[in-house]
Amino acid sequence: MHVAPTATTPERPKETHISELRNKKTEPKVPDLAIGNGSGPFLAPEERGKAVLDALQMEYNTLRTESLGAINNRLFISSFSLAAFGLILAGLMTRQSPDLPAGIIAMVCTPPFAKVCCFMWLGEYKRSQRAGRAVAALEQHINKLLGCSPHSGPANWETRLYGEGAHQVSPYVASMLTLLGAGWSGFFLGLWLVTPAVLRVAPGWRGVTILIAVACTMVIMEILWCLKIRLNWKKIREAEMMPKQIDYV
Repeated sequence: MHVAPTATTPERPKETHISELRNKKTEPKVPDLAIGNGSGPFLAPEERGKAVLDALQMEYNTLRTESLGAINNRLFISSFSLAAFGLILAGLMTRQSPDLPAGIIAMVCTPPFAKVCCFMWLGEYKRSQRAGRAVAALEQHINKLLGCSPHSGPANWETRLYGEGAHQVSPYVASMLTLLGAGWSGFFLGLWLVTPAVLRVAPGWRGVTILIAVACTMVIMEILWCLKIRLNWKKIREAEMMPKQIDYV
């Protein structure tokens, strides 16, 4: 006997109450980080060591570039300042007769301009020394990662310079004195230009006394400025001690 197939009613999905969904705790899917095959956020030990060395090398190159940029800025500041002072002093010295306005401008403007240039030069010097200390610390850490002594590994240029005290002081002092000396020259040249006018207004010892008082005031102010510059210089030099090793990782 042939039995006709009967239609089956599809089974309705089980309804889930909203309270069950709230109470159900879903575990977050955690990637397998122990393998360290580069697919996860962490790297294998050998890959991590190479990545660290690459990052340190990039930072090393960046600090080197910053140090060289600061040195070039110092040279530019010195060259520009000396050229400007040369033009100013040449213009004052080639005047056929003493001029009171020109003398006053030389006395008032050239010393402050020299100090501004000097502080700009000091700022770039501090920037280059800061980068040099960071490079020395990086060299020590790179040598440590390579399994060498921190102070005698393959990367040891800045470390050796700091360790041996090979940073010369005399070229920097000469640059500072040259900038300050240009300002002093402008002041005394301006004083020479205003001397005839002062002696005409106050002849005899009165005029000489006025000129001496102005010169002494200038000398006292310059001594105070030199002490301030020396204090800033001393702070920068004291920071040039051998840097301690820095743990970057």
